[in-house]
Amino acid sequence: MATLSIPVRLALSELSAAALAESATNLAMASDHQTFITALEDNHHLWRTLVGVAHQQSWNTPDARQAEFVMTVSRKCGLGVCDDHVEALIGINHRVSSQLAGGSDLCRITRRANMAWRETGVSEAVPFHHWLVEEILRKARHSPPAGTTPSPLAEAG
Repeated sequence: MATLSIPVRLALSELSAAALAESATNLAMASDHQTFITALEDNHHLWRTLVGVAHQQSWNTPDARQAEFVMTVSRKCGLGVCDDHVEALIGINHRVSSQLAGGSDLCRITRRANMAWRETGVSEAVPFHHWLVEEILRKARHSPPAGTTPSPLAEAG
């Protein structure tokens, strides 16, 4: 008997929360120069994406001050970035991630996101973090702008 699996669906805010948590982990776990630079560049790309999505969706988070700090530090490619800056980036990512999770269990959201990534079959070719950013962009394209009535299928798409 075949097993029928139900596709994992995540809201735009859940994808964003998972991406921020993953980016914070990547920054914290970077053990060499190249891994650290890659984590910074990925964090910068994620935040550029999230700033646009937050504006489109009229989210209250991340606030402009946080976004500006993260974008400024992340774009330095490691030059002049001290441990305090890295710790601040990680902390901001965690705080904004928690806010976007809206009180839901962030570990559960991240596990569901990881399951959705594996279900796509691209997990060997596309790193989890990159897939999350692409899914955020895809979901944002299909989400109505803030202030409009959402289609019942928009969030599920």
